[in-house]
Amino acid sequence: MRFFLYLFIGFISVSAIASLDETTLSIPSKKEQPNVDFLTGNVSIFLDATFKKVEGKVIYTFKVLQPVDSISIDAQKMQIMDVLLDGEKTTINYDSQKIKVGGNFLANSEHRIEIQYIAVPKKALYFLNDYQGKDQIWTQGQGKYTSNWLPSFDDMNEKVEFDLVIHYDSDYEVIANGKLLQTQAVNDTIKRWEYDMEQPMSSYLLALVIGKYEKVVETSESGIPLEMYYYPSDKDKFESTYKHSKQLFDFLEKEIGYAFPWQNYKQIPVKDFLYAGMENTGTTIFSDAFVVDDIGFNDRNYINVNAHELAHQWFGDLVTETEGKHHWLQEGFATYYALLAEREIFGDDYFQYKLYESAEQLTEQSKADNATALLDPKASSLTFYQRGAWALHALKDMIGADNFKTTVKQYLEKHQFGNVTTSDFINVAEQVSGQDLSDYQKIWLEAIVFPSQEALDILTKSPFIKRYLTLAGERTQPIAGKWGTLATALDFPINEYLGQEVIYQLEGDTSKESLGLFTKAFETNNIFVRQAIANTMNTIPRELKKQYESLLTDESYATIEPALYHLWANFPSDRTSYLEQTKGVIGFHDKNVRILWLVLALSTQEYQPEKHQEFYKELSGYSSPVHHFSTRENAFTYLESLQAFSEQSLVDLVDGAVHHNWRFRNFCRKVLDNLLKNPAYQKKYVDLKNNLPKRQQEFLEKKLTP
Repeated sequence: MRFFLYLFIGFISVSAIASLDETTLSIPSKKEQPNVDFLTGNVSIFLDATFKKVEGKVIYTFKVLQPVDSISIDAQKMQIMDVLLDGEKTTINYDSQKIKVGGNFLANSEHRIEIQYIAVPKKALYFLNDYQGKDQIWTQGQGKYTSNWLPSFDDMNEKVEFDLVIHYDSDYEVIANGKLLQTQAVNDTIKRWEYDMEQPMSSYLLALVIGKYEKVVETSESGIPLEMYYYPSDKDKFESTYKHSKQLFDFLEKEIGYAFPWQNYKQIPVKDFLYAGMENTGTTIFSDAFVVDDIGFNDRNYINVNAHELAHQWFGDLVTETEGKHHWLQEGFATYYALLAEREIFGDDYFQYKLYESAEQLTEQSKADNATALLDPKASSLTFYQRGAWALHALKDMIGADNFKTTVKQYLEKHQFGNVTTSDFINVAEQVSGQDLSDYQKIWLEAIVFPSQEALDILTKSPFIKRYLTLAGERTQPIAGKWGTLATALDFPINEYLGQEVIYQLEGDTSKESLGLFTKAFETNNIFVRQAIANTMNTIPRELKKQYESLLTDESYATIEPALYHLWANFPSDRTSYLEQTKGVIGFHDKNVRILWLVLALSTQEYQPEKHQEFYKELSGYSSPVHHFSTRENAFTYLESLQAFSEQSLVDLVDGAVHHNWRFRNFCRKVLDNLLKNPAYQKKYVDLKNNLPKRQQEFLEKKLTP
């Protein structure tokens, strides 16, 4: 925040921008097979959870635009059983990555190719067990390639109208892109699900989910079915998880100005997902960590991810980048429109503060040696997402809201179901607005340095941001000189961002004046102001003990967790009381409060000593693969701190070290590396090694080999 404060306080007038060398946008990426257009893909697959295998057949129709002597289809490390071209068996050249079929393909001719195959995918399609030990299977195509489980196209410029037929155990739900036309029993145990798509899409947006689900269906104002899935055990969390979903859909459809392009819209939570969510065509898959109760909604709700993935149905799915250089056309748009949707729910102060917050992050990032421009395929996620959103906000400010909305609508209409570059969007914006946007491109798209002054000029059109920056400008002042300003910021009705800023300025100050302000802050009863107190007040003054204790009853797991720890640490004689008060609180999906509670209970000798073994067993048990990886990560963190790994939790750690989620996998590997520095743990792992599954055993052998 310091950089913007510096600009605001010291340089109110607009500073000159150094001229930038003009950078020419690259020629749009060409399709890998520019002379061939694949039209339809009819997929029929059988999935085997026991052997983590896919057996199937796909039939593609394609049109030859110019004469070619071969066509190719991506297929990663598959067993190709048979290939028919126009109904006749044909020879292929397969190098474990691409199936190539030779022939004399004439211009304007249409053909049909049928591929039978078996795949045991290592990525892109994941076989898991859910929390009840039942099968759960889901896909992730972007960044992983659908061609790991289906012969398809790694080139996002190749758009195909896909229809999927999926065979699986009739006790499960099978969800995929498109409209479910019918289900049919194949035999006593196997069922057939048939899904139909009407429009073309890139292969990476193909999706399927199999698991134990129930659903609620609502209908948008425009008549689109909105299917929202949940685990049967989470029925009581449905409302808080999917809160405002229909409102978000209706708002975005109107704001974007282009009708939702797909037959229906589905949202499905899955265990141990790789990301927050993924915008598969008409079928968003998201992490079940966003399945929350009413209290969890206050801290970690699904609203932003919900709106972001929904916006992608237009920006990414309807129009798709030609190459990574133009990734902001997907992520920047989705980020910005999600923020616009959130403004409808949380208000304009929220909207402005989020823009301010991201501008601060972007300003800081642009100082780094590895900083990049927005039009760099190697740009960071922060750049693609947040700077992309800022580029759109700046464009709207420049050409006006009406011109901006018209631009977006015409851009989507012109390039629907196709692939786009940045120049495609800018050309439409120039035509609609009548403005030359070359300077805009230099500053917002091509320059490495984030245009902080321009961003500040836009932000300070908001009275709230002006007030916030004025308050933040008091940070260096002594409490005596700013007491009145801070007190006024805590007046009713409280603005939570101003209130939090007051708390951050009071951190560590226990003067009489500060204690009075803390008392006033407690009395605001604002969840986020009180949460700021819980997170920053490590040493609790006796005068504030009673008020601080009230934080344990706040409807915020993000408040209860630090409040419990700080109270436990500050007042040892009251530890039993605090543990009794919070013994039934679980917390978020990662069980943040419960796991902390177990550690504190184990560390309190006088608290139910007869149950300590039971508490340890529960804590250690949270490292098991039956739990979400975030729960396991919490358990491993505390077990490492306590140096209290059981044999089973050591085994669970190796399981985590080969997990499909790379963030969790890397975390487990770091913990394992630390443990293996200890000869005692080395010996334990030597003893445990031979009883591990083959993959884990091979991984551990490498770690143990000098």
